[in-house]
Amino acid sequence: MISPVPLRVGITERHGMFDEVARNPPRGVAYDFPSADTATTRLIRSSVKGYLRTFQHSSCDILEAVFSPIVTDAPWILSTDSFHSVLTFTLLGLPLPRSLRISYIDHLLKQSNFRRLVLWSDAAYRELEGVLGKSHCELLEKATVVHPAIRTVADQEKRPAQDGCIRLLFSGDFFRKGGANVIDAFEMLQRQYPHVRLRVCSDERFDFNTPDTELRNTYLTKIRSNEHITFGRVPRQEMVERVLPESDIYLLPTYAEAFGFALLEAMAFGLPVISTTEFAIPEIVEHDSTGYLIDTSGFCIRDFVQGYVVETIPDEFREKVSYDLYESLAQLIEQPDLRLQMGRRGQEVARTKFGFENRNRRMFEIYRECLA
Repeated sequence: MISPVPLRVGITERHGMFDEVARNPPRGVAYDFPSADTATTRLIRSSVKGYLRTFQHSSCDILEAVFSPIVTDAPWILSTDSFHSVLTFTLLGLPLPRSLRISYIDHLLKQSNFRRLVLWSDAAYRELEGVLGKSHCELLEKATVVHPAIRTVADQEKRPAQDGCIRLLFSGDFFRKGGANVIDAFEMLQRQYPHVRLRVCSDERFDFNTPDTELRNTYLTKIRSNEHITFGRVPRQEMVERVLPESDIYLLPTYAEAFGFALLEAMAFGLPVISTTEFAIPEIVEHDSTGYLIDTSGFCIRDFVQGYVVETIPDEFREKVSYDLYESLAQLIEQPDLRLQMGRRGQEVARTKFGFENRNRRMFEIYRECLA
């Protein structure tokens, strides 16, 4: 019996999450990473990597664009964490009114070869509804929600430290992801729990995005002068093979987040997580069950966070987030059984709600519908 020819799907961006997608395809699907024919048009500019690149690949049945819309004659879908990412562009570097950007994207996504807008969360769909309103019903009809997936991590891959220390982990863009609050909370914890250690997987050259020189220097000095803080980025392979398996609690008290894939990855390793109530995070982390969520809804975060840049951190906000983080950490440090229970629940969520079985079933349906 001859096996049917697999459906060939070209993924336009080699994001870490989509490397895992390519390694775990739906049955009957083969993923590829085609190269773009041309770069972004010179008129349209964006901070989003690969924005509006051109793809013409007859070898693929359908193209799955990641984060950014593309230019192509082939059937394609757009998979993204939020519609805001799609609207992040300028004309020759000059800002455009939001209404013009929405009209341009609406025109682009109404083309007959554009088949589906795949959003990663219900929060992203609600955002889309709020942005478009009733005047763009055709695009809303093309939108659907499919949660991303994370690979299943075997229980034996988790290797708790044998020295009695509790290891905390933070990673990412330092100020925007709440690194300052992590350092503040860690300093408070050390006075009470001297066996706590912290790893900060950030790089001062790329991840300390603030024009506030005093703020930047203050936290770099705190990090460098603390012998129980390990500082610096690590390669992804080392992160998944050594750092995550040897950590006990993952911290991401983020100020701005479209999805939070790092939280999902930590949960897959059985780590309880502490984050905030930003955007889609409550769809990933269940407060008091798989971790703790710090409520940041009472603050106008966009007043001091511009894209990836944190202009400054208001004192009231910093004190509130740092203290809530400290209190949540103290509970997890004092109760090893609670850490274990939350970690196991989080791992179960990662294996079911965000497992590849769910994603692959939904995406296979979408691919077939789009090519029908």
